[in-house]
Amino acid sequence: MKLCVVIAVVLVVGCQAHSWMSCPPSLDTRPNRGGNTVGPCEREGKTKIVTEVNAGDRLKVGWTSNNHAGGWVRLALVPDGQHKVYEHFEKNVLKIVCYGHDERKGRTAYGDCVHPCNARKGCEFMSNKYDGNRYDTTIKIPYNLKDGVYVLQYMSAMSGHKTFYYSCARLKISGGKPSLPCKRTGKAPVAYGCMAGMAIPLSKYEKNTKMGNFCFAPNGLGDQDADMRKVPVNPECDPRITCQLSVNSKACMKEDSMSKITEPTCSDG
Repeated sequence: MKLCVVIAVVLVVGCQAHSWMSCPPSLDTRPNRGGNTVGPCEREGKTKIVTEVNAGDRLKVGWTSNNHAGGWVRLALVPDGQHKVYEHFEKNVLKIVCYGHDERKGRTAYGDCVHPCNARKGCEFMSNKYDGNRYDTTIKIPYNLKDGVYVLQYMSAMSGHKTFYYSCARLKISGGKPSLPCKRTGKAPVAYGCMAGMAIPLSKYEKNTKMGNFCFAPNGLGDQDADMRKVPVNPECDPRITCQLSVNSKACMKEDSMSKITEPTCSDG
């Protein structure tokens, strides 16, 4: 990770850490890794991780802020084996969501903030479509997919970056009904209230794309986020990862639970 120049306690310029998907675990889980601009996925690490889910589950999807703010994230899903072709992801988009920014007063400037930038911690998840600026979202696992392994793709040009960054995670999906009628036309939905990136507009995320032929209801098309309040299968996942990614590690360690970020156990108590 290259050095970042801090211009004030909470303002950052020129950070080159970039970002990647951290919930569910990406193909490369090293905490000190860099971003990937080649795509459509990063190079796979030595340890292969596959997240198991069932049709109809909600899954928490999050990414490291890496001191950046603003822009969007495009999420797409294809069968394993089709993930080496950009166009396959373009035709199977799930949704486009906010990258995120620190909404606290004075904490974001010039497309930067201090990691974790008020990102949501483990055991918390996005349950309201108007609360989408905290570096995560949840997705509905479609009901119409054949049992098998799939690849979830993250694509973002956060802050002022002029190129897209890519990250992927493997999902093993079970319990689907491929016979469901799920033909869709048009583009995938876009989240509310995102702070725009400074270099790449939303139109570039949507270029040449369409929403995948996914069913989000047990008997038909349905809405991707109709049950957003449902607890995801992986609420304990903390996308913030570590204060090693922050340009101000002392400030980072003072943020909620950053000093004990390893795998919390979620409970009602």
